[in-house]
Amino acid sequence: MKIRMYNVGFGDCFCIRDKGKNLLVDFGTSNGKICGRLRREVFDTILSDLSAIEQKNLLLTHFHLDHLSGLLYMMKKKKSGDEFGKLYLPDVFSTKEMSRTLSLMLLADLMKDTYLPSRQVSLFALVEALCRKPQNVELLERGSLFEGKYRALWPDREIIAGETEEILGRIEERYREILERLTAFSDQLRRIVYSMTEPGRQNQEEVSRNLNALDREFREIRARAEFQQLLGTMEEQKIELRQFKNKISVVFHNDRDGELNLLFTGDVEKKHMKMIREDYDGRLPLHEHYWCIKVPHHGTEGYYCDFSEYTPENLLISNGVYYANSKKRAKMYRTSARYAGIFHIRDAHMYCSDCQSCEGYSNGCSCREYDIIAPRYYWDI
Repeated sequence: MKIRMYNVGFGDCFCIRDKGKNLLVDFGTSNGKICGRLRREVFDTILSDLSAIEQKNLLLTHFHLDHLSGLLYMMKKKKSGDEFGKLYLPDVFSTKEMSRTLSLMLLADLMKDTYLPSRQVSLFALVEALCRKPQNVELLERGSLFEGKYRALWPDREIIAGETEEILGRIEERYREILERLTAFSDQLRRIVYSMTEPGRQNQEEVSRNLNALDREFREIRARAEFQQLLGTMEEQKIELRQFKNKISVVFHNDRDGELNLLFTGDVEKKHMKMIREDYDGRLPLHEHYWCIKVPHHGTEGYYCDFSEYTPENLLISNGVYYANSKKRAKMYRTSARYAGIFHIRDAHMYCSDCQSCEGYSNGCSCREYDIIAPRYYWDI
């Protein structure tokens, strides 16, 4: 088994290569340039590298652009937009009730403090791309087995639904009409994605993929005075949606305990990672040891997790520089210096994108053993 960790700056892109089966986990960045290279140049290099692999699938842990912008680029610019055999997504699409969660994801990209520099609404951009080039989609939730060897540990649909209702409960009575319209629109997006899954195709429900109509309806919703008032109220009440998409982030590990156990955590929230570690429902305990762990959310302090009890041999931290309008926010996205503390573990290695993004970096890397990808395009573990 080999893991190729690509240097995409503040973003995620890993390729797990194992006995002819290849799984790309996320493909995106939030940076316009990575180590002086234009984003499209980095994406083209990754695509060229992937073109040598015949059988490969892609897993998107969640719908932030730093995890999916490469896929959007590939599907929009390249003729090879359908080269993945299967696209795995977190399951927020299989039932109508999930449209309420999707509506919050759309709101998350449109709030003043969270609006994307590229002006793209990432969830809507993904559905647009799938309309142009439909994929073979499989949805993952806690307990799902995929690729014949990996088990999804998160998301838990019931818990996500409960947290969705907690947020909507604070605003729904006052803004019921506009939220109902946004939810109805979200349900259209949900049905489009679900129609690309095996159960969705068997259902044979008629689904419109008219992009012009979808875009027009979305613009009309956003232009309504009630919608703008809703955004303002959420900001006044300090309803934090910027990281809401992390609630659905896929977490997975090897189904069978072995020597080369992997644990990929996407951008899972700290409280959800704690639940996973405690095996909160008694169904899916973590393994005692992991060969490789991809730490949550670029290793930032707010998502810090001490994995030392699992004696990891390798930690993967995709920690490129995050560009922000304020020093406070930029600091929030730097890698926690506490990860250096795990290296009392014998033979443990930390693979980082760029040590310049780490709070533990001062006149050289502070870790006892380390491998930094920058300025190279990738590193094989």
